[in-house]
Amino acid sequence: MKIAYRHLLNLLIEKPSIEDISNKLFQLGHEHEIDNYIFDIEFTPNRGDCLSLLGLARDLNVFYAADINLPIYKKIIPQLDLKFKNHAPLSCPEISFLNIEIKDQVTEYNDYLENYFTDLKLNKNNFFTDVSNYIAYEMGQPTHSYDFNSIKGEIILKDNSDNGFFKTLLGKNIELKGSDLVFVSQDSVINLAGIVGGIDTACSVNTRNALIECAFFNPESIIGKSIKYDIHSDASHKFERGVDPKCHDKVLRRFIQIVEDHAEITKLEVYKESNLSSKEVQLNLDVDRVNNILGLDVKYEDYIKSLTSLGFKIDKSIRVPSYRSDINNQNDLAEELARVIGYDNIPPRAIKIPSELTTPSTSNEEKIKSFLINHGFSEVINSPFCSSGNSTSIQVDNPLDSNRKYLRNNIIDSLIENVIYNEKRQKDSIKLFEISDIYSLDSSIKVDRRLSVVISGRQGHNFKDFNLPLNEKYLLELFKKINLNLNGEIKNILRDKLNSKIKTPIFVIDKSLTNISNYFDDYEFTSKLPNNFVQYVPISEFPSSLRDFSFSVEDYSKIEEVLKKLKTLAVKNLKHSFMFDFYENKKTNTIKIGYRFIFQSHKKTLTEEEINKSIDNILKPILSIDSVSLPGKYLNK
Repeated sequence: MKIAYRHLLNLLIEKPSIEDISNKLFQLGHEHEIDNYIFDIEFTPNRGDCLSLLGLARDLNVFYAADINLPIYKKIIPQLDLKFKNHAPLSCPEISFLNIEIKDQVTEYNDYLENYFTDLKLNKNNFFTDVSNYIAYEMGQPTHSYDFNSIKGEIILKDNSDNGFFKTLLGKNIELKGSDLVFVSQDSVINLAGIVGGIDTACSVNTRNALIECAFFNPESIIGKSIKYDIHSDASHKFERGVDPKCHDKVLRRFIQIVEDHAEITKLEVYKESNLSSKEVQLNLDVDRVNNILGLDVKYEDYIKSLTSLGFKIDKSIRVPSYRSDINNQNDLAEELARVIGYDNIPPRAIKIPSELTTPSTSNEEKIKSFLINHGFSEVINSPFCSSGNSTSIQVDNPLDSNRKYLRNNIIDSLIENVIYNEKRQKDSIKLFEISDIYSLDSSIKVDRRLSVVISGRQGHNFKDFNLPLNEKYLLELFKKINLNLNGEIKNILRDKLNSKIKTPIFVIDKSLTNISNYFDDYEFTSKLPNNFVQYVPISEFPSSLRDFSFSVEDYSKIEEVLKKLKTLAVKNLKHSFMFDFYENKKTNTIKIGYRFIFQSHKKTLTEEEINKSIDNILKPILSIDSVSLPGKYLNK
């Protein structure tokens, strides 16, 4: 997020230099760069409360006195009789609407609003939308502005499972698929909730009568939708990370104040609906526990001062402010204190891990990796955290990502995700393995280091293996080479619950290293990289195109020349090529060579014309060889 230095300075009573603020931001854990007095800050996903001027000033208040009492409209606001139904109270437990009408068109902005656009080099839209955007920048709460006169019927918020089309206020047509949280009026979607509004009800420069929506959406209802529809909005970025569910009155009053600074208000009414539990998060005031976590000896008074400066209310317990949804336990409080002190200022202390939690080194682990890599497998390393758990799962108290709060107790689920990922990128020969620790909790924490292997598709991209499937027989024969019998231990993963249209069977094995390590005692370890080893190849997000050709060679002496040319092709957008068939017809004294060419770009989807041009560059030198021909036509795939 981009924050202008001079905008931030307006909220700080002390006026620190940009360098001083930069150092304190790093201490607080906010990585950033500075470009022309603009902070470009990367906030961790659990700190959605900092995605605004106000939020950042609250965090810096622990070092510099901050004035976060923004001017707001303080008069009584009449109630709005709005025809609205919330059919998704779990996804949206808190929502307010403000109907505000002004007398004349606004043509000039006050300095604080004008500076927002000029300093951050942003384009203006229309008055009400511009105020909405500024409010999100200043206070962190996205609001959406409708042209109230364009809404003719009842507004309904619901989980929509009906497919349909929706035109955004940016003019982009999207096809709604699956389940989405939407606002509907007269059976038409007018807003993809938390992401973007529709063009039919959008405000314009002529809008005088606006309806301002201010909502709290549970992050789980918003996460993934912007990626799903390729709409990356500031609103979705904030809602996905969590906003303050109890800020609506202050936000709307601030909205009114800004409007009143620029125009004469002729109508003002508000509608509020709340299904949110008013229960406040309270934690024990236990400085000894926090000191034990950090290995420090912070005084009680200093601990209270630090938390108070960060917005916590202290009496007999610690009352967590509503905008800090990431604070749930003593570990979270310890992290807050550590940020204030500075991690670099905490003296190091040796960590002693109980012997029962340490995993014995496996001398043959590198041999296992070498064995699988030498047979065409690729090693993967997945995150040790997952989204779901069971009765034996270990839950992390303060996860960096709230959607991955469990230590995984199996590797197979991660490998299946890897298979689906590769299949969606048109991979048809998948051989993967992972060696990792898994954790479970019974009467104590248990650690098991395991090997998991997954296969799917064809055995390889050569004429010998092209038509051979990766199946149970393949795994049995592979591990027989080290005398390991896997009869009855290979599982076929059913695809009925997988997000994939591919029907190729998936086979997996999952073994504890302690049970198989000794089978590799006599295996000759080889760690030398293959000649064609590539350290890194970026993955293209654009589709590939396949072309298969069957070359006919009548002169056997020309085979070596043909194969040499095919192996040394240097053609634009040719990603991969290989021979998948080799057949000698003794009756006609001809050789048939089946070759597959795969074309793909990292910049765009290739056109038929571009692919055909590359094919011409491939075929001309091959067909120029005497006795080589290409019977029939090639088949596009």
